[in-house]
Amino acid sequence: MGKLRVASILFLLSTFFLKFSSMIREMVISRLFGASYEADVYFAAMTIPNAIVLFMLTGMKDAFLPSYYKYDRLGQGFSHLTNIVKGTFWISLGVSIIGAAISPFLVQTVYPEFGKYEHGFEIAAWTAALYFFSIALVGVNAVYEGYFDSQKKFSFSTFSQTVVVLCTIGSALLFHKILGVYSLPIGYLVGTFVSFIIKLVYLKPSKFLNWKQKMDISEIRQFYHIFWPVGLTIAVGQINLMVNMFFAARLGEGVVSHLNYAFRLVNIPQAIFGVTIATIIYPILASAQSDQNRDMFKRGIEKGLIYMFAFLAPTVVGMTILMKPLVQTFYEGGAFTAEATAATSQYAVFYLGSVLFYSIQAVIAKGFYTLEKGHYMMRIGMISIVVNIFSNWILSYLMGPVGLALSASIVGMIYSLITFTTLYRISGGFSLMSIGKEYSKSIIASMAMAAILVWVGSLGLIMEMHHILYLIIMIGIGAVIYFLALFLLRSEPLKEILARSGKVKSS
Repeated sequence: MGKLRVASILFLLSTFFLKFSSMIREMVISRLFGASYEADVYFAAMTIPNAIVLFMLTGMKDAFLPSYYKYDRLGQGFSHLTNIVKGTFWISLGVSIIGAAISPFLVQTVYPEFGKYEHGFEIAAWTAALYFFSIALVGVNAVYEGYFDSQKKFSFSTFSQTVVVLCTIGSALLFHKILGVYSLPIGYLVGTFVSFIIKLVYLKPSKFLNWKQKMDISEIRQFYHIFWPVGLTIAVGQINLMVNMFFAARLGEGVVSHLNYAFRLVNIPQAIFGVTIATIIYPILASAQSDQNRDMFKRGIEKGLIYMFAFLAPTVVGMTILMKPLVQTFYEGGAFTAEATAATSQYAVFYLGSVLFYSIQAVIAKGFYTLEKGHYMMRIGMISIVVNIFSNWILSYLMGPVGLALSASIVGMIYSLITFTTLYRISGGFSLMSIGKEYSKSIIASMAMAAILVWVGSLGLIMEMHHILYLIIMIGIGAVIYFLALFLLRSEPLKEILARSGKVKSS
């Protein structure tokens, strides 16, 4: 447990750095391009290949981990790694070439509105094509990131993703005057290649894969039989985001950008807490399933849900209260105006429900993948896409852009409810009493925090402060109130954290 705890801490820190760098990327884009039509076209066009990127990147990791464990116990781990890497490269290369070739036709079909902008179709086509080109190595990178996770090297896996983000930032800062918005997809493509080279150097060519080994087509086919539903499930969120962009592009210039900036901002806690906790519990679940320890599997899911909610609940409540100064701090400046801040803040509040529900779903999904029941998630995901299309259509008509953000939260709620009840049924059930008890404590503590923050925020001295100083004070007060309330309510996650901290200090 000691090694896993250290690996978990390193992973949490590396995830913070990844999301921090991702947020810097969004800040750079907002200040350089604001909510212009170029930004709209870029954000909308990149969602198409990015659905496949997430399909390969996250889906591959989730499918590879239990598969690798199974073969490694038979002494065939390296052979299995080699087979999946080689098979994935050829599949990814084919997708890359085809996707890049059809990009001009694809963007004109999906986003016909971009034709009214000067160079609109051109920017969209090249953005999509460059992201498609990157897929040739994205798949291979994803396999190795899954391999690093299997070795409890979570932080290295996250570091390799951070490299891609940093290259995108660097390209935008250095070449935006020469290349304009094209500097963003070019930077991503370069970053994907650099991430691959780092893995090759780190493992060394001899340990990277067995170069002489012939591909075992039957083994690759068996793996992809498990992978497809997992990957499609992971891509559901991006497909739903693409649906949002499809409707947003029809609502005028700047709407796509405002919605994207809002989504990226509220997605930070989901990636830090929801995805991090889900990733950490995944090896525990996979190990429990391999040992046929059903009790450990159930406890892993329960703890994942409880810990996730304990961190997410106050974050969502706090962001609701502090959204405008958060948007000001992260985005406002350069090409991003005060009007853009107002619109982005409004949309972000309606997106917050999706943060909570998709974080719950991230933990639940690990249970399905561990049980090799990814096809359940795929079916539910397909239902959510249909629901999202109708929800976007109705709510955007009734409420405008705000309706698109609200739709994401509603669909997330439906998605998480169906997946939880399904996993509950096929796994034999969880302790709803313990989950509900701890959720109640987190909700009560969050409400106490909210009441204090609203009162403090109404004080004249606080209201007149610069928004950054205002945020620092309010976040500090909120954290103290929340954890004090959890302590008084005897929250199990907090007790365990304090107990482990005491053990570390005493040792």
